[in-house]
Amino acid sequence: MDYRFFEPEDFAADDNFQHWILHPDQQSENFWTEWLREHPDKVHTVRKAEWIVRNITFKESWSASERADIWSNIQQGIAAEETPVVPLWRRFQWFAAASVLVVAAAVCLYMFRFKSVEIHTAYGEMKEVKLADGSLVKLNANSTLRYDRNFLDKAIREIWIDGEGYFDVAKREVKGKRVPFLVHANTLEIQVLGTAFNVNNRHGKVDVALEHGSVKITDEKDQNQAILLKPGEKASRISQKAEIVKQQVQIEEYTSWKNNVILFKRKSLTDIAVMMKDMYNLDVVIDNTELAGETFTGSFPTDSAEVFFKKLEKMYPMQISKDGNTYHLK
Repeated sequence: MDYRFFEPEDFAADDNFQHWILHPDQQSENFWTEWLREHPDKVHTVRKAEWIVRNITFKESWSASERADIWSNIQQGIAAEETPVVPLWRRFQWFAAASVLVVAAAVCLYMFRFKSVEIHTAYGEMKEVKLADGSLVKLNANSTLRYDRNFLDKAIREIWIDGEGYFDVAKREVKGKRVPFLVHANTLEIQVLGTAFNVNNRHGKVDVALEHGSVKITDEKDQNQAILLKPGEKASRISQKAEIVKQQVQIEEYTSWKNNVILFKRKSLTDIAVMMKDMYNLDVVIDNTELAGETFTGSFPTDSAEVFFKKLEKMYPMQISKDGNTYHLK
């Protein structure tokens, strides 16, 4: 199956995709994690499809083509009473029409919830966003921020992020009561009152590094799995099924990018290669396998990845060549 040209509704109607979202196993987790790593431009589309799958229940006996037909009817604006019914469905006509109404209502809810306000950064681009409550968010490259158009009127201020962002959250009170601030990163919830922290949500892995204040991190699927962070601590989870792990870190390594500097401390070249793809859409091929485990400590400006490769070539006995958007390390 070629998923490169799929839209949210195509993913939502696909049996393999639904299995991964609703009943993940090691095989599906490996496949989709690798596929998203190779196609970072589709992360936002996949997240939309995930929301649809989790909030709409299809009849199990429907085939993928039948589900796709429902999506087609909704997108074309066909009213339920005018929806043509294929022969296979005739004995279930009433049920199918009712189901289309449910799906249409859910899609309308989805469109309102996620498409009200959406901010995206391209590769190599950063943006500063000031929210209505005075909170500031700096988005790193290749990232998306979403929130409700009525964000300020809600009992809970909620934000969804794919990619990386630095949050400086303003305190807000209504009638003497504090209004919580909640960041959704994959299936983790980051609960805040007033604080500054960094969130990196890519390839199914989430890192939350706290600069000051305090945050509570909870698994949406398991409320018993919760962690409180203190300044200088980081919480990580490598996949949806993994435990949340807390550790002490040098916070500058996770927040320096907001000041237009990328800082590495004993970072492996393999991890750096992934980051270069995420931020700049650059492919780094480590032709010399002995280099894969090497670590790099240093910094370079966010607007010039070229500086990093020049420093790397000076520090290590290697040759670096460039072919289009691909760097080869030998």
